[in-house]
This record gives sequence, structure tokens and C-alpha cells, in this order.
Amino acid sequence: MHFRITGDVASESGLAPIITEMSGATRQYFLSKDYGIGLLGIVVVLMCQDQDLKLKRRVRFARNDKKLYLDIMLDLDQMKRSDPKLRKRIVAERLIDEVPQVLGKYSLSDFNMVRFMADLNDWSMTIGN
Repeated sequence: MHFRITGDVASESGLAPIITEMSGATRQYFLSKDYGIGLLGIVVVLMCQDQDLKLKRRVRFARNDKKLYLDIMLDLDQMKRSDPKLRKRIVAERLIDEVPQVLGKYSLSDFNMVRFMADLNDWSMTIGN
């Protein structure tokens, strides 16, 4: 499965190096995993911008490509106050909370959600620390 993490973040959030670190590790971890042909990829965009922009969360399932695209909205003030280790932990926790919630809203035939959840939790233990 293809699992990509990218971001649209304010520079003062301190998330750019975390996105760089997590994106490659996440892609490598999930690349060899197969959960069925119901979902072939997930693209997560970490959004951490000034709240005055009033950005809305986007979620889209592209049926033709069998890919899920979703934003995870992060609080800019919280990220600015946090050290890099805490930022990384917050991102990992939000991923393991929000990705399954969004996936649960779709009827995905031939997708092993139980195994994906187990792998996502295992991944969070390695990347979130």
C-alpha cells in the first residue's frame, strides 16, 4: 500500500523536518503491506496554518484510483509551543486516530481494515517515539 504524508504548514510550526522524517519512514513501512485491492493508497496532508485563514478540512476518496486523500488539521499555536518530540507524538496520535475514523465512513470491499489498524498501531510505536 502507498501511504504518503505531506503538509501545508506555516514555517514557525516546526513541522517541516517532522514531515520529512515521517514521510519516508511511513512510505517504506507500508510499501510492502497488502490489505486487498479495495484501497491502494492513502495521502495525508498535515495542515497547520494560521486559524484566521479559516481553512476547511478536505477528505476525498478517489474511486478510480482507490486512494484516500485527507487533511489532518493541527493547531499552529500548540505546535509552536511544543518541542520536536512532542510535535512528532501529536502527529502520530492524530494519524492513528483520524485515518481509521475516515476509512470507517467508506464501504471498502476487499480491504482488510483489521490488519491495517494493527499495522498502523505498530507503525505509531516506532515513528511516534
